[in-house]
Amino acid sequence: MNSLGCFNNIARNIKTRIPYGIWAKLIERRIYMIKIVDGFENSKQISKMIEDVAGELGISQKLEEIVIKHPPADSPLDMNYLSSDNKSLDLEIVDSLDNLEGRVRHELMHVADQLNEKFKYKDSLIPRKGTGAFRRYKYLWNVYIDSRLVKSGKPSYDTQEAREREIEECYPELSAALRKRCFAFLWGMGLLDFEQISAMSRDLFSAVKELKSLAQSHGEKQITFETIEELKSYRK
Repeated sequence: MNSLGCFNNIARNIKTRIPYGIWAKLIERRIYMIKIVDGFENSKQISKMIEDVAGELGISQKLEEIVIKHPPADSPLDMNYLSSDNKSLDLEIVDSLDNLEGRVRHELMHVADQLNEKFKYKDSLIPRKGTGAFRRYKYLWNVYIDSRLVKSGKPSYDTQEAREREIEECYPELSAALRKRCFAFLWGMGLLDFEQISAMSRDLFSAVKELKSLAQSHGEKQITFETIEELKSYRK
């Protein structure tokens, strides 16, 4: 029997009438659960932060369960894995209080975007892993998230300055001056959807003709990197 069924059985056996608002909250809290695996030194702080931010973003109203896990030892990074039915979430969180709120907000913003119909998230639009486009797709979505957090006055995973420095790793073929113009455009953009992010991962200039014209006037162009190794080792 599921959680809602259990509550309905309880309701039939309770003679005292419970106000609907209180009953709804009880059901919501019973259906939505946060679990954390053993071994976290900062389990209380991490669980509370995730509960608070998930509630603020409306994620807790859409998910049935969030499971907090340790990242792999060989890749100690915060990551999110939403189930295919959008009902449960696995969060791999580094056991540290360093910028905990910014890290949690960043990961849960990814999830909030995925659960937002207007964002139009589709697995089929993700560039193939191991390619330069995949690296750029991850960067563009991260910039989109951190820029919104910073503009709203909330802690972010990285600062505007850190994200601007990171653009060199993703677009080494462009000049420093053009990268600066591109980043200013990306950081200042309004609402995006996943189709636009996917398209920009393959052709950044598809989003703004002015940048493409500027690049062409200086004899610059984007390069398609078939592997991330090619992207990392590129030298102008």
